[in-house]
Amino acid sequence: MVENKKQIKVRSSREGIHELEAFIEDICYEYNIVNTYYSNIQLALNEAFMNARVHGNDNNPDKNIEISFFSDQKGLHFLVKDEGDGFDFQSYLEKDITDLPEGDEEGERGILVIKMLVDELNFYDKGSTIELIFYISSINYSLTLERKKHLENYFKNVILYKTS
Repeated sequence: MVENKKQIKVRSSREGIHELEAFIEDICYEYNIVNTYYSNIQLALNEAFMNARVHGNDNNPDKNIEISFFSDQKGLHFLVKDEGDGFDFQSYLEKDITDLPEGDEEGERGILVIKMLVDELNFYDKGSTIELIFYISSINYSLTLERKKHLENYFKNVILYKTS
C-alpha cells in the first residue's frame, strides 16, 4: 500500500538542484531519516538529477526534470524523469565502478555511484526515468507522524518551561 506521494518538477538547470535538496530534506525529516541513509539518498538523487540534466536534457534549461516520491512497505521510492530519449542502461547494470577508466569523460560513474548507494535500481521509458529504492524496514508512516507530533509537543513544552 502506498502511504505517501509527493512530486516536484524543476527546471533542468544548476539551480534546480536546490529544489531537489529541499524536497529530499522534507521527506527525510518526515520519515526521521538521518545519518548514512540520508547521505545515500541525497548523493544518489543528486547524481540522478545531474544525469537527467546533462545527459537526458542536454543542459537545456527550457526542459524539466520531474522527481516523484512514494513510500510503501518496501521502502522509499524516488523516480527521476527527464525529457530525453533515454539511453542504453543495460550495459551499466553489468558494470562495476572499478571497471571504469580514470578520466570518465562519458559520465559513466554517475549511474554506478547510484547503483552502489541504492538498494534497488530500475529504469523505465527507455532509460529516461530512473527509480531509486531505499529499503528501510522501519518505515511506518503513521508511527513516524505520531512520533513527530510527540517530539514537537515535547520541544514546545520544553521551550515554554524554560521561558516561564
